[in-house]
Amino acid sequence: MSTFQRPVKVAVSSTLPTDASQSKEMYHAIAPSFALKATVLLLLLGQNTSYTLLRRYSMASLKEKYDPQEVLLMGELFKLIFSVAMTWSDPSPSDAGPGGHLFERLSYLTIHSGKMMALAGIYGTMNVLSFVAIRRIDAAVFTVCAQLKILTTAAFSVLILKRRLTPTKWRALVQLVLGCILVTVPQISHKHTTSEEEEEEEEPNSEYTSSTQFLFGVLAVLLEVSMSGFASIYFEKVIKTADEKLTVWDRNYQLALHSILLYSIYSFVERNYFTLDPPPYRPLHDFSHVAWTLAFLGGGGGLLVAMTVKVADSIVKTLAVSIAIVTSTLASHFLLGGPLDLPMTIGALIVALAVLNYTLDATYSS
Repeated sequence: MSTFQRPVKVAVSSTLPTDASQSKEMYHAIAPSFALKATVLLLLLGQNTSYTLLRRYSMASLKEKYDPQEVLLMGELFKLIFSVAMTWSDPSPSDAGPGGHLFERLSYLTIHSGKMMALAGIYGTMNVLSFVAIRRIDAAVFTVCAQLKILTTAAFSVLILKRRLTPTKWRALVQLVLGCILVTVPQISHKHTTSEEEEEEEEPNSEYTSSTQFLFGVLAVLLEVSMSGFASIYFEKVIKTADEKLTVWDRNYQLALHSILLYSIYSFVERNYFTLDPPPYRPLHDFSHVAWTLAFLGGGGGLLVAMTVKVADSIVKTLAVSIAIVTSTLASHFLLGGPLDLPMTIGALIVALAVLNYTLDATYSS
């Protein structure tokens, strides 16, 4: 007698991993992060471009006489106010406490702000070094040396954060420095030539003719460049550190608080000890709508830099700033009649290729 055996159906789960499903999951996991990075970088690019363009329009076309130090000070005040508002409303967990308890949170942040006070001190020292250097070397030399901050940022990234950069990325960063130099130096030379035509009778500054003073100025700007690279990586390390859990807005509040204090001291010392026959001080004198806009853009730039470092890294930030140099130069030429010659055009192309070489490098790096 034969028995009939019913065929057994084996259910195949639709959730078994396949190449297509894995690729789709990876895409959805990566896409939001990429979108956030792209948004922040585009905002930083737009901020740098508009800030540079508006500052050139204010100083070259409108000939406004406001105090640049006060613009920086008002920018930090805007950043402080915005950071306080975000700290109060941000529900993200923080060692400073819940966002609703503003006074307790700000008290904690102020007491535990030593790391940001050190960073503000570094920025203040950089301002002094910049002041010392620009009085002893030509503006073109200063601009060339200042572009080296791209390489110092990468170097400190390797030394402090143990980040591995491939030879392709190093080559791209060197190209980026050369491209920025080609874009910026002709603009400085154009301004210097225009200044000489307007003030032919003015005696040359003896400080420029002294080799000792020139060497001192170069050393000052190189030290400033080194400190700039260190400050960028130090800030990134603090922002991303795990031993103290604070939000980006918490850190911006701390940095703005100490920056306001240092900028106020720096402005007072410069006005009273480094200015011959200073006029009576009138706060915010000659402050126009353009100056207030510059202050707002400057404060927003500080917030965007922190966000860029948080979602990306300091080297990517330098890429965005370098692209902004090119875009602001092109905008200045077409909108304000600024210079644009063959070396500047070649420099812009080199910057674009360098950014592509860096970002599209397929070699493994960590």
